[in-house]
Amino acid sequence: MVNLKILETIALNIQEVLAQQTSRSHSLLEQLNLAHYADIAQFINSLNFDDGLALFTLLTRKLQVDVFYELQPNLMRTILTNLNSADKTHLLKNSHADEITDLFDILSDEELQSCLQVLHQKERQQVLSLMQFAPDTAGGIMNVDVITFIQSFTVAKSIILLQRLRPRRDLHRNIYVTDEHNKLVGVIKLEDLVLKSPETRLSSILRQVPFIATVDQNQEEIANKMAHYRTMVAPVVNDQNFLLGVITGETLVDVLQQEAQEDVQKMSGFFLNESYLESTWLSIVLRRGSFLAFLLLAESLTSVIMEHFHATLSASSFLFSFIAMLVATGGNTSSQTSAIVIQGLSSGDINDSNVRKFLKREFFIGFVLAVFLSLIAFARIYFFHHEVWGTLVVSLSLGAIVFMAVLFGSVLPIILKRLQIDPAFFAGPFLATIMDILGILMYCYIAYLILH
Repeated sequence: MVNLKILETIALNIQEVLAQQTSRSHSLLEQLNLAHYADIAQFINSLNFDDGLALFTLLTRKLQVDVFYELQPNLMRTILTNLNSADKTHLLKNSHADEITDLFDILSDEELQSCLQVLHQKERQQVLSLMQFAPDTAGGIMNVDVITFIQSFTVAKSIILLQRLRPRRDLHRNIYVTDEHNKLVGVIKLEDLVLKSPETRLSSILRQVPFIATVDQNQEEIANKMAHYRTMVAPVVNDQNFLLGVITGETLVDVLQQEAQEDVQKMSGFFLNESYLESTWLSIVLRRGSFLAFLLLAESLTSVIMEHFHATLSASSFLFSFIAMLVATGGNTSSQTSAIVIQGLSSGDINDSNVRKFLKREFFIGFVLAVFLSLIAFARIYFFHHEVWGTLVVSLSLGAIVFMAVLFGSVLPIILKRLQIDPAFFAGPFLATIMDILGILMYCYIAYLILH
């Protein structure tokens, strides 16, 4: 135990000690740091605010934590207000939860908000400073202004904090709880605070978080997961489970609208990074024109195929009159199938666990549709033209085209998804062009086999 006369000596030479310019001042300060924290606190309480604050900052960090909670409330507030960010963070993070919640009672609402942010400021800043988030990831869309509680808090203290801070409505329905190192440990509901006794620790009423987003997770996947788990708020963590922020209900709606708009644009082959009216007419022409030019050149393959089978087609003008019908049916079928698959992949209804079952089912449906439409086509064409072989060529070609359209429309999006390519890019005009080329090729080849 340090002799209390040391404290008297410091009091008589307080300015010299604070200035730290003499060997005696350094010696007195070293002896002060060996004193009991209760004696130091009593001594600091006896000084004026300025000297007390200055002397407190000269204590070792470990001693500051013990001394701080023995000081007078007004001095505690003054010290907390004047400490730099690093010292304030160390003080709060090395305090017991009960001491922190007692401290909150003497702070103003603004000071309370500042302290809650500081509690986990260090970890958040370290992680955020080391990472740059893409705008379409959880890190890019999360709200970092999130109120969290430490698991050692009681229900009573938590309610008081909520009443004073008045957090946003969509955030305080789910209140995320962390440990002392800002690692997510669970969530509590607002009703939990109402139904549990005031002395209950949050650690004893924790609920499992239904969905936790990782900071680099794609926003479309997050939106689908949140919809699947029917949650309007999701926490965002890094690979060490540090809580970095939350994704709110408003953000979820914005993401769903944005993704739906992007999918429609991609399926049409016309994708803009900005709004239509904000884009220049030249950029729109270049984007649309380049895609349409590509499809135009691709469609020219149909003329090559028809020229190759010119002898077969020219033998009967009857065959030419059904080309448009066959091409349109193939395009319609492939677009219908791809829309079903892309929607299923986006919502999660089609996943790795059931993709084989889905494909088997879709192939069976494609076969049934092929037979059904072939019979309808045969009946309609033969009724009006009474030409057996030509009717057979058209109906068999139609069946083959429909089945291949279902095959391509279901398999292609799944393959692209496995390759980390958005399937929406290859739906719509692109897939229809493939089916036009493939349809003409099958039609001409089937006609060649039957009529020669």
